[in-house]
Parts: sequence; structure tokens; C-alpha cells
Amino acid sequence: MNDAQVGTSLRRTSWRGYKWLWPSLILLLIISLIPWLIMGGYSFRNINFADPSATGEYVGLDNYRAAFNYSGFSSSLWLTFKMIFVCLPIEFLLGLIVALCLTSQIKLKKWLLPIIIIPMIISPTVIGLVGNLNLNPDFGLIGITLKNLGLVKGAILGNYILAPIFIMAIDIWQWSPFMILIFTAGLLSLPKAPFEAASVDGASSWQTFWKVTIPLMKPIFIISILLRFTDLFKIFDKIFIMTGGGPGSSTEVSNIFAYRANFEFWSLGYGSAVVMLLYIVSFLACLLFVKMSTSKEKNGIH
Repeated sequence: MNDAQVGTSLRRTSWRGYKWLWPSLILLLIISLIPWLIMGGYSFRNINFADPSATGEYVGLDNYRAAFNYSGFSSSLWLTFKMIFVCLPIEFLLGLIVALCLTSQIKLKKWLLPIIIIPMIISPTVIGLVGNLNLNPDFGLIGITLKNLGLVKGAILGNYILAPIFIMAIDIWQWSPFMILIFTAGLLSLPKAPFEAASVDGASSWQTFWKVTIPLMKPIFIISILLRFTDLFKIFDKIFIMTGGGPGSSTEVSNIFAYRANFEFWSLGYGSAVVMLLYIVSFLACLLFVKMSTSKEKNGIH
């Protein structure tokens, strides 16, 4: 058998493996792609179950123009990104610092890590209910403490300034363990040869951290940031349970806005356009992040 025949045989063998993907692809098509296409079709039509005059006629890009021209949509989108810009860096730093401490104390890690990840494995709905109870100024532990110290007056979640801050604090408390878990696993899996070489060369602990640990951890950093970005961008359940987007619209992130448009005002045409815009923004943001990270890696190689 010559090289060409071997190559042809290998290609046929590799293509045969794809038949095992068909069940998953068909399921993905049914539960994801088809509803997405239906929603895309709705976004070009005037569909509103609360308005008898809306007959589902084709309106082109009118729903998209309405979303762009409405300040509530841009405000909710800006609030979503504000939460991302606040929560993500804090969760990243906390995760890295705690992971470095845990990896330097292997025996302590076995006992502390299972305790640390408890908030992460609790349902966001439960987290929202627990947050509501603890922040209550009449019988909540945190609410009563802050009230007695004179730091807050009245309901914390009823204050348009404090409500977003405490929701972000709860998200940081819940999801910092995710970063800790990933970074701890990453640090423990790093090869020892580069660190031994740095030690032989007389590098300090700080130099080893910046010149060896950080470059080796970059792929893990990129994955963790991307995962948390997508999670924060689609945040809904905690906020819906705790404030419902209030007081006013102070905690109305983009997903709460989309929910209200679709299932409170029943404007499925306009609401579908909002969801499509959120999908496009999320896709472009993730694409930009991946492009930036890969370009940095290429520059580092050159």
C-alpha cells in the first residue's frame, strides 16, 4: 500500500467516526437551532399578545430600531457590562490569590477546598432566597448588623444604590470559588522543570511568578475569564429572585429587560429582537476576547 492509499484510508476512517455525532447534532438542532430560528422570524414581525391590533404582520427592522432607540435597553445592557467589569476582575484576583495560598499548603487544601466551593454548587435560586433573607433589615443577619452599625437605613434591596452593589457582592461570593477551583487545579498541573530551571538561574519568587507561572497559566486564565464572562452576561435568576429588576430599573440587567418585554408586556416581536441583539453583542464580545487572546499568544511566539 502506497502513501496515497494510506492517506485515503485514514480519511475514510476519520469520517466514519462522525456518524456517532449525528444523535447529538440532531438533538442540538431540535432544542437550540430551531427555536432560535423561530425567534429570529418573530423579531421581524409585529407580535404582541396584549395588543389586539398587532396581527403578526411583517415590519422589517422596526423592532430592532425600537430597541436601539429605547434608552431602557441601552441602560440594561450598560448595567450588565458594569456588573461584568466589577465582578470578573475581583473574582479573578480572589481566585488567583486563594489558589496560590492553597497550592503552597497542600495539606490545608484537602480540608479547605471542599468548604470553599460550597457556594458554587448551590442553586442560584437558593442563593437569591438566602440573600433576600440575610439582607432583610428586620430579621436578616447582614441587614440587622448593617442597620445597627448605622451603615444603612431601611431595606437594602429597596435602595437603588445599594441593591446593585449587594447583588454584585453576592455574585462574587458565589463564583469566586469557581476561579479558585480552576486556578488551583491549573497550578498543581504545571510542569516542574521550568520552576527548577528558574531556581537554578537564581530567580526570585516574584520573578518566577511573573516569568514562569503567569505565562504557563495563560490558557487557563483565558478559559476561566471566557466562562465567567458568558455566565455574567446571562445573569438572571439571582436578580429575578432578589429584586425582580427593581427598585425601579436599578438592577434591570439585559436579561431581565428581555424577560419583561416577552413575558410581562407580551411583545414577542420586540422581545425577540431584544434577545437577538443580546445574542449578537455576546457573540461579538466573546469573538473579540478570543481574537485578542490569540493575537497576544502569536505575538509572544514571534
